[in-house]
Amino acid sequence: MGVQVARLFEILYILLSERDITAKKLAKHFEISVRTVYRDIETLTFAGIPIYSQRGKKGGIRLLDDYVIDKSLISEKEQKEILYALQSLRATNYPDTEKTLSKLSSIFKKKSDSWIEVEFSRYGEKGNILFEQIKEGILNKKVITFLYYGTKGNKSERCVEPLKLWFKEKAWYLFAYCQEKKDIRQFKVSRIKELSFTGDYFERSTENLEISPKDSLLKEIRILVEIDRSQAYRVYDEFLEEAISEDKNGNFQVVMENYENEWLYGYLLSFGEYLKVREPERIRKILFEKVEKMRKNLI
Repeated sequence: MGVQVARLFEILYILLSERDITAKKLAKHFEISVRTVYRDIETLTFAGIPIYSQRGKKGGIRLLDDYVIDKSLISEKEQKEILYALQSLRATNYPDTEKTLSKLSSIFKKKSDSWIEVEFSRYGEKGNILFEQIKEGILNKKVITFLYYGTKGNKSERCVEPLKLWFKEKAWYLFAYCQEKKDIRQFKVSRIKELSFTGDYFERSTENLEISPKDSLLKEIRILVEIDRSQAYRVYDEFLEEAISEDKNGNFQVVMENYENEWLYGYLLSFGEYLKVREPERIRKILFEKVEKMRKNLI
C-alpha cells in the first residue's frame, strides 16, 4: 500500500510539472502496466483531483489548468520532510530536482535552505565524471562497458546493465547484470576504469534486486586485535562501538569480522607498530611473512 501511495503522490507532481502526459509514458516511468496507471488515475479522481484523459493522437492524461495542490492535505511536518528529501536528491546531483524543489517551496511558502551537501570528488575530477556516467546508465537504462581490476590485480573487460549504486563501509559499489556471467555482479567503483556506453539499452527492472555482497569465494573470519591507545582517532572512526573494549593499559581490544583477502592484510598492516593480532594465529603468521618480504624489498 505504501508503494502505491508514493506512486500516486509522484504521479500528481508529474502532472503538476508537465500538465499533459500519456499513460504509456507513466507506465514506462514506474515500470508498471498501462492498466495499473489507469487504476491509479481513477484512485486520484475519486480523491477529488481534477484529472481527465483523452484518447487519440493528441490525447493524454491532464490536470485542469487552474488546479493547485491543497496544502491542507499535507501536514506542516510532511511539507518539511518533502523539501528535505528533495534537498538530499539535489545534493547528489539527481536530475530535475531544482525545478520541483522551487515549485514546492513556493506552494508550501517555505524557504528551502540547503541542509545537506555531498561531495563525490574522492577520486578527483575523473571520479566525478565516472559517477555521472554510472548515474546516466542507471537512470536511462544504458548498457555500459569498462575495464575492471579484481582483488588479485586481474584485469577484465565487462559489459553490464547498471542497476544500482550502493555505499557500504566507506566504499561505493555498482550492482549490475553482467552479460558475460549472465548474473548480477558487484563492482567496486574505484576499480572501474575507461567506462563508456555501448549504444544499447536494457529493460531489466531493479524491483527484486537484492543488495548484498556476493563474495562466495571469500570466507568471513573473526579477528581479535589489540590497538595502541594512541590510535584512538582511528579506532572510533573505523570500528563499531560494540566491537571495542579497553584493557587495563588503556589500549583497545577490537573484534573484527571481515572477508579474508589482500585488502584485509593491507588494512591490518596500515596500523604499523600500533597493532597486534591476538587471534587467529594464522593471520599473525601471514602478516609476519609479508613484513619480512617488505623488509627484504627495502634492503
